Amino acid sequence: MDTEEYIIKMREYFHENPELSFKEYRTADRIEEELKNMGLKPKRITETGIIADIKGNGEKTVAIRADMDALPVTEENQTGYISRNKGVMHACGHDTHMAMLLGAAKMMIEEKEKLKGNIRLIFQPAEELPPGGALEMIKNGALDNVDFIIGQHIWGLFPAGMIAIYYKEMMANADEFDIKIHGKGGHGSAPQDSVDAVYITAHLIEMLNTIVSREIDPQEPAVITTGTVNAGYRYNIIAAHSELAGTVRTFSAEVQEKIIKRIRDILEGLKSIYGIEYEYEYIKGYPVLINNENISRDIEQAAEKLVGKENIVHPKPNMGGEDFAYFLQKVPGAYYILGGGNIQKGINSANHSPTFDVDESVLYTGAKVLKEAAMYILNKEIK
Repeated sequence: MDTEEYIIKMREYFHENPELSFKEYRTADRIEEELKNMGLKPKRITETGIIADIKGNGEKTVAIRADMDALPVTEENQTGYISRNKGVMHACGHDTHMAMLLGAAKMMIEEKEKLKGNIRLIFQPAEELPPGGALEMIKNGALDNVDFIIGQHIWGLFPAGMIAIYYKEMMANADEFDIKIHGKGGHGSAPQDSVDAVYITAHLIEMLNTIVSREIDPQEPAVITTGTVNAGYRYNIIAAHSELAGTVRTFSAEVQEKIIKRIRDILEGLKSIYGIEYEYEYIKGYPVLINNENISRDIEQAAEKLVGKENIVHPKPNMGGEDFAYFLQKVPGAYYILGGGNIQKGINSANHSPTFDVDESVLYTGAKVLKEAAMYILNKEIK
């Protein structure tokens, strides 16, 4: 079996057998088995997190990270490798990340005499569930003696084979807010005797939407989205309580703190006007993902040789979040996007969609980009 066939085989195995965050037990077992078959000595440093080193000729070490977890999504594809775990799906491409890193490892082992340093393979659990798996991996030694780190993320809405390089900021602060409104319930026919939590919640959502549009500099990226609302008992009962939750995405700590304060200010105003009580929790999630520009440019140099300059793009930063940001806070590194969509083949769903899929012909290219980028970095001193 050649390397390309191997990568596709592994991708389809992982896709058929997805596991949720922090529960990637069978996935970890299979990765360990594959690494041992390559002659490596994998080490389990968390319950499901794995590292393995490819020793070359030199002191410098470049780490490559792949995330492992799937999402609580019911797959709607009709391929021959759909999820066998009902309600769980690799809807964000982590199956491809693992397969491409295994493929890159095989190729680097075959060319080990060319390695002017060492490669650290990092298979990380739980990227999808904050606080995520990166922090535990770091705590348990994933970055010990590592000089640089790289990683790639497949993207369903980018054409297959396209590489997106971000020189600095790539992904945003990804935060969560949870709010509970406590009013006064009553009969739907007598609103004057109640404090309507549903009405106040609707007013609150509208006011939250004005923070970005009217209080944040339009040149400062920011998003506030209310994702869930729960309230009410029956059609003729005024609800006493409501709950809502959402996300805030920012790149600036100043903007982040302003939004935190303004949400509380709005809640205090509603309390003063309507007499409600409230509970407000703001949870800071993954931090801004900031690439090292020099490493991004070196990944670009390596990728250009494989896909051509015409297939390299430089998009604006993405408002998504990624716990790869924690690795970049510890050592210089960079993260980039590999396109996986193909409209002609009907593969054009966004990540996290129940119909997400990738053009498997791009996976070998992705593995080669990882290999060539890591070897390029080993061969060059980067400050």
